[in-house]
Amino acid sequence: MSHFNNLESSTLGVTLSDRGAGLAQMVFRGRNIKLLLDTSELTTDVIDQFCIGGTVGPYAGRLRNENESFGDASVLLHGSDTGLHLVNWQLRQTDHATTVSYATHLKHGDGGLPGDRDFFVRYTLENDCLIIDLAAASNRDTPISLTNHAYFTLGAQSVGDLALQINANSVLETDSLQCATGGLLPVADTDLDFTRQRSLAGAQGPLELDHSYKLNSAVRAGLVPHHVATLSNSINGLSLNVSTTQPCLQVYTASQLSTPLRPYSAICLEAQGFPNGPNHTLSHDESILRAGHSVSQRIVYQITEALEADPISLAG
Repeated sequence: MSHFNNLESSTLGVTLSDRGAGLAQMVFRGRNIKLLLDTSELTTDVIDQFCIGGTVGPYAGRLRNENESFGDASVLLHGSDTGLHLVNWQLRQTDHATTVSYATHLKHGDGGLPGDRDFFVRYTLENDCLIIDLAAASNRDTPISLTNHAYFTLGAQSVGDLALQINANSVLETDSLQCATGGLLPVADTDLDFTRQRSLAGAQGPLELDHSYKLNSAVRAGLVPHHVATLSNSINGLSLNVSTTQPCLQVYTASQLSTPLRPYSAICLEAQGFPNGPNHTLSHDESILRAGHSVSQRIVYQITEALEADPISLAG
């Protein structure tokens, strides 16, 4: 059974779960608008199946993994059967007003990857910002890329009612197994260009996106995040600003959600390392955590409200 912790500021209410050290819900308190996909009636199996709100790792996205013991290769998605989103994390520390921290451990060989690995997540709520700090340490060289897998709605019923802007000029090329090759594809003059804010509604319905954007921001030392994307709901005037220290943003419009959920009912903006990073020259060295070292990354979700919103939104 999952256990929950709540954080509150004057702007936001946040519910956290020890299952996957997950972000279960964010609420804009002034108008009691739920900002994430509602999971209150979902079983743990459904939440696990779609990684809803969980901390994803040990390697986010698709990772082609060569199994030295059996001489074959497999593709791990979000850690597969030993993914961190499937773990009941240990509560390490809580300040019920502002901060909750979780920790968990994977043994050498878990998930087919090397190293005894320790993982840490800290959520800090500051006014209109939720700060997520992700960290890992290992006693062997091992691939590491962590992210949060929240499904944002901003109070909309469909992603087609939202607009998106991303500070990225290219997406990662993928092969037949959807693994990143290390090639970059320019987004200019394509349906993937969100360098300026665009609606997520297409001619045939919501846009189907499941792409990794290489962010324009340079990776900095320390935990100084760059603003990388803005998601907006013009009807209720709410916007989500995403800032991160990570180099990529996986954008997924939830086309594979199935009963009891609806496809395209939310969007994931997963700030992470390069998918399949250890297997291409674009980011090989940055994707491997060296033995005896640790790595930290930060994601910030800021919720803002336009001064004037469509009166329809007042119904909540």
